[in-house]
Formats: sequence, C-alpha cells, structure tokens
Amino acid sequence: MKTFKTLIFLSFSILSLNSFLYAAFEEIGAGARPLAMGSAFTGISNDPHAIYYNPAGLVQIRQSQMTAGYGRLYLGLEDKSNLGSGFVGAAQSLKGGKWGTLAAGWLYLSLQDAYREDVISLSYGKEIFITGLFLGATGKMLRRNFGSDIYTEIDPLFTKHGQNTSNLSSDLGMLYRPSPRYSLGLLIKDMNQPNIGLGEEEKVPLEIRGGFGYHQRQFLFAGDISYKKKDTNVSFGIEKWLFKIFGLRAGFTAGSRNKREIATGMGYKSGFLTLDYAFVFPLAGIESVAGSHRFAMGLKFGKAPEKEVIWEFEDDTKALERVLEEKAAQIQAMEKELERLKEQNRAGKIEASWTREQIQKIEEKLQVQGTKDLQNMRERLLESKIETQKMSQRILELEEKIKRITTPRLPPAPSSRHTTPVYPAPSSSIPRTYTVEEGDTLQSIAQKFYKNDSKWIEIYELNQDRIERGGNIRSGQILLLPQK
Repeated sequence: MKTFKTLIFLSFSILSLNSFLYAAFEEIGAGARPLAMGSAFTGISNDPHAIYYNPAGLVQIRQSQMTAGYGRLYLGLEDKSNLGSGFVGAAQSLKGGKWGTLAAGWLYLSLQDAYREDVISLSYGKEIFITGLFLGATGKMLRRNFGSDIYTEIDPLFTKHGQNTSNLSSDLGMLYRPSPRYSLGLLIKDMNQPNIGLGEEEKVPLEIRGGFGYHQRQFLFAGDISYKKKDTNVSFGIEKWLFKIFGLRAGFTAGSRNKREIATGMGYKSGFLTLDYAFVFPLAGIESVAGSHRFAMGLKFGKAPEKEVIWEFEDDTKALERVLEEKAAQIQAMEKELERLKEQNRAGKIEASWTREQIQKIEEKLQVQGTKDLQNMRERLLESKIETQKMSQRILELEEKIKRITTPRLPPAPSSRHTTPVYPAPSSSIPRTYTVEEGDTLQSIAQKFYKNDSKWIEIYELNQDRIERGGNIRSGQILLLPQK
C-alpha cells in the first residue's frame, strides 16, 4: 500500500491510458507528418523524423534540415489530464552525403507537473557497400522524472531512490532504396533493453519494425509492421501532393490489445518552409476522447548537392534537357550515317539503287523525328508559358485589389457653385476580329492592341479551336479579340 497511492496518482493517466501501453517510453510517435500517415514511416524516413523512426533514412536528407513540433494527446480525458508531447530534430549532410548524415533530436512526453519523459538522441546514417543501401544508428539517453507533491515527499520509494531515473539505449536501422519508386526499411529499437525502473527493475522492451514504401513524384504509399513483447501492430499510410505545395495524408493502425487508430492530416511546403498537421483518433482502447492533435514546422537550409542519386526522382528541367540531348545524339548519328552512305555512293563502292533507298529512308526518318521532337517541345513550352502567364496575371490582379483596399480614401472636395463635369476619357476601340498578317505572333498582336504582350494568353484561350498546336498562327487567319 505504501506505493500504491503514489503510483496511481502519478502514473495512472500514462500507464492506463489504454490497454496496449506497457510502461514508460512507449510508442507515442514523433512529428505531424509521420503520425498523419499512421506512423508507417520505417521504410520512408526521408526527413529529420528519421531520428525516431529509422536513422538509416537520414542519408536521403541532401541539405540541412530541422523540424519542431508539439502535440496535445487524448483530449477530453475524464480526469482532465493535460498530456502533451513535443519533438525537435535537426539533420546535417556531411560533404554532400559523402561522409554520411549526422542528426540530433529531443522527444518528450509530459503529464502536467506529475510525470515527464525525455529522450535525447544522436543519430548517424551512411550509404554502405552498394548504391541505395543505408545503415544508421542512434544513441539515446532516456530520462524519467516524477513530480514533487505531498505523496512523493513521504513515500519511501521516492525518499530512498529519488524522483529521477535515467539510462542509455540504442537503435539500429537499415534502409534499401534501389530506385526512386521503392524502399524497404528495418529498425531494431532499444537493442540493449535499458533498465529505467525506480527501485525495481523495469526494462524497456526491444522492438523490431519493418516497413516499405512505394513512391511517385506526388504520391506515397507506406506500410509498417512492428513486434514488441509478443504484441504485433500493422499500419498503413498515404500522402498525396496537390500542385506540389499542398499535401493530404491518411493512415490506419491495428494490432494487439485491441489497438485501433485512424489518422489524417495535411501539409504545406514552399521553398525552405514546411507546415504539417495531424489528427489521430482511437477507435478502441480509449473511450470518450477527442483524439490527439499534432503540429510541426520544418526548415531547409543551403543548396542540395547537384550530384544525382538513384533514389531521387529526376528534376523536370533536367529530365527535359536529358531527353533533348538523347534526341540530338540520335539525329547526329543518323546524319553521320547519311553522309557515310553518300560518300560510299560517290566512290562507287555500293549499288546506286540500294544507296538511294537507304538515303531516302534516313532522310525521311530524320524529317519525321525532327518534326515530332520540335512539335513536342513547342507544345510543352506553350503549356509552360500558359501556366506562367496565368499565375502572373493572377498575381497582378491580387496586387491591384490589395492596393485598392489599403489605399485610404480622400474626402470629397468641397463643392463649388460652378463645377465642370469631368468625363472619363474614351477607351481605345478594339476590333472584335483581326486578320493575321505576315510575321504576326500572338505576343505581337497583344502588344499592338493592349500594349501588354502578356495578354496573348487571353487571345490564345479565345481562339483555341482555330490556332494550331504549338501556338502557331497563319497569315490571313481571322482571330477573335478579347474586349477588355
């Protein structure tokens, strides 16, 4: 009985929150992005949260990054417990990843002034043996602290052993990324099973986690399975990016001890900044709660190395340049073959009829290939210009609107007996149609009638059914003109 009241008062909200918790340093997750995906992150781990989920994944961080987040857990508990958790992590690539990646993190769990857990981690990951195979390790200091109150002051357990306990632990991780689309991860957590008991032995159980990931440029699907002290949990998560800046996430976790959770969240990224939110709701185990909410912010520093790696998707611009170089090389090879055949023909080394046939085939192939490639490039360039001009036009409209809203309105001038009415200047007339002349382009027509060559996009959209693919116009063609 001497410690019963104290343990109930200090630990009940943590040790008995649900039926799947064992003791201290349980699986609470870190970061909003992984939790929104159901914590299925062992096979992903491509941001500073890899410190917690799989240190081997740190190798995928190609520039300096840091993240910080906070969460309120299990809102609405009947005992009004204020249970919170936070995570701060930073990762630095060494020599562009040549020497690996170093990271440090701090994770904590706090129950008001009654109980607190802190995990301070130092992690390192490096590519080993073969391309795309990463190995990582984390050294951790685990620390528990029981709050001070009238119970702890008289309880022999605390008067004899104090209110703090700490120990060292370690994790080992491996991740294999053979291509941009697939990844496999493995984590062995708390390998040494450290004793963090106060008075009596209380070991942190060893945990084994495996995970996989399927990656697309703007989509991610991940799955995890974990085993800890005869309990097994399975989780799945997805992430979808819209317009490359807005992310939507969802996840589901199920396992032993009636564990059932759903998760959802969203993200935003622009340049060096990322913002993430996650909501986790238990379907079983804990009743009458409003779920857990997590928020996080991330920053990136410096420039990523230009050296290409097999586990990253190729940049759109670089991919286009590579395709153009390949096509140019093919055309150049065919031109050389054509010249060789012509030279042999002039020297009389081959039959004239066969030579003419081969030359004709190569010339036709060159013409078709060149025309096709040129047309594709024109179409892609036109699409890119259209999107850029639309965005620029929208920005100008918003700036004008903001200027009108923020500009103070001057009071009307005092009226006089003899006032001269002021009429707006008549707007320049714009014809409804225009006949294309030799040398005209959509940009030159926009400049001619609107004094703004960016208005070409409106002319193009109004005449899509009569303008050729690639934005080409012909002399004598009749185009409709916007009247604004």
